[in-house]
Amino acid sequence: MHRLSRRQWAAVATSALASGITGCAAMRRNAPSPDLRPCSDDFAYTRDGWRLGVRHYRPPRPDPDKLPVILCHGLGLNATFWTITDDHLPGKLAASGYEVYVFDVRAAGENSRTGACERINRFLRETPFRERGESFWSVDDVVRNDLPAILEYVERDSGRRRVNWIGHSLGGMVVFPYLQLSPEPDRIANFVGMGSTIIQATTPQKAMIRANAGIRGILTLASAGRLGRPLAFLHLPGMDRIDRFYYTAENVDRRTVSRFYGYTLEDPGPGALRQFAPYLRDGHLLSADERIDYAAHLPEVLTPTLMVAGSSDLISDVASTKATFDALGSPDKTLLIFGKEQGNAGEYGHCDLVWSRHAPAEVFPAVVDWLDARQSGPSPSPQIMTRSTLPVPQPERTTHR
Repeated sequence: MHRLSRRQWAAVATSALASGITGCAAMRRNAPSPDLRPCSDDFAYTRDGWRLGVRHYRPPRPDPDKLPVILCHGLGLNATFWTITDDHLPGKLAASGYEVYVFDVRAAGENSRTGACERINRFLRETPFRERGESFWSVDDVVRNDLPAILEYVERDSGRRRVNWIGHSLGGMVVFPYLQLSPEPDRIANFVGMGSTIIQATTPQKAMIRANAGIRGILTLASAGRLGRPLAFLHLPGMDRIDRFYYTAENVDRRTVSRFYGYTLEDPGPGALRQFAPYLRDGHLLSADERIDYAAHLPEVLTPTLMVAGSSDLISDVASTKATFDALGSPDKTLLIFGKEQGNAGEYGHCDLVWSRHAPAEVFPAVVDWLDARQSGPSPSPQIMTRSTLPVPQPERTTHR
């Protein structure tokens, strides 16, 4: 494991001090673009007392045959994950006629439990310290409470009961247990999982186990997300050992990386990290009480599903994506892999599927085409999904339909 020198530790300490002086939340709240600010167009409220910020991207020419799209970010991030690049996926979807909703899951953005803690947390967000009442939530809480809350919000706002769901990492992982456990799985008409796996093909994942334990240790003392925000302005030696879990350096613009640290990075949540420990050790995502093996129930998932993998992803690698894909019971499922071997301009890491400078030309059109072929209007020709009609260069593709 890389050890920091005294000089590097001094830089970390300076970074931590700066994060407490400059006003962490205020910097984000006053960002120059709404795309970089916490979601606050409106709010959805969960049954267990959380307020979730929502942002709505309205299409210039709405297509009534297309269901709304909800985009859900991953663990330790917020919804600006989708919009820190200028040419982003929500904009691409809106330009294609979709009503698009992004939201901050619990403990991300400026979300909080409603009530007395909210006033205290509003102050703590301007410091390096953890917020109160935000330690114990699990992945299961997101499944049981956040997903129904945002689905109900979109139904009230759009009048559409069914939606398309696009999730990255945890934002896609939570859909598998939702589809298995919900009494209304049909509310998600089509599902796109980007870097979202609930089976690890190789175990134990020793590097991620160490990272999981390290972050949980930091969170006992301070906010890991806020300590990292000054990295928007400086890049410490050795950070590439951490960054490679998020992105492939040659595939992502430096400005995007700066925005990631400044606007997108959040605390992962110790409860969720604890739930991931057996997943990284044994290879199957389990419920927080370890009574349900969500991976074992993948044959019950029948929703049309597109899984998207990056060739250099270290968190949801290609082998794990294929294992999750193969276990799905859906008769309509598609796997896309992006990387140089597949003819793409660069190797794709975990977040590159959304952040890469090449994603607007290589990844986004493939996602939109897949969704377009499954909307409520007249079905397009099946040829839309053949290799010859996809944007060039093309990803590796596996389709069952």
